[in-house]
Amino acid sequence: MESPRKRRYTEEEYLAMEYVSEFKHEFVDGQIYPWGHPNMLGMYDVQAMSGASLPHNTIAGNAFGLLRNALRGKGCRPHNSDMRVHIPLTGTYLYPDVLVVCGQPEILKNGKIDLLLNPVVIIEVLSDSTADYDRSGKFMRYRSIESVRDYLLLDSRSVRAELYSRMENGQWTLTEILDPAGAVILASVKSTLAMAELYEDVTFEL
Repeated sequence: MESPRKRRYTEEEYLAMEYVSEFKHEFVDGQIYPWGHPNMLGMYDVQAMSGASLPHNTIAGNAFGLLRNALRGKGCRPHNSDMRVHIPLTGTYLYPDVLVVCGQPEILKNGKIDLLLNPVVIIEVLSDSTADYDRSGKFMRYRSIESVRDYLLLDSRSVRAELYSRMENGQWTLTEILDPAGAVILASVKSTLAMAELYEDVTFEL
């Protein structure tokens, strides 16, 4: 039997709901999801319901703290997952784990909701249920933002980083960092993040 068709929401309906909601939600392809995002099957991510894992939160916090120190006085500022990004080309609203804005933030106001339009660096921490989507559908949406230059994925299950960087010709290159003694080089903001510091105090779940 054919499954029932999901109702599609408008951006206006999403923003009205988010305005009064106690919890964060993301908006993709007319669907509203708890923050943490659906997996590739369109189901709710368990982490979105119960909170992200300790490794996930530790890695995201480390990345934010390192960037805050590295970018001080350079005209760029990191933000944590409370900052919502609007992707006009796809009508999507997402909460990256960490992002960086340089220069004047471009903000689209909707009531009391701030919608950021010009991130330069976006960082997502991978989990079992979101890894494939973060590498594919989410990356496709993020790279439609002209200001984005670096998209960094940090694994929460092992010491592993995947850095996608936009070249001057518009092509994207992938650099994998697997060495715990290595570093992530974010050329767009002239910053180097040591893997040992990104994964400091992280104990991987068995």
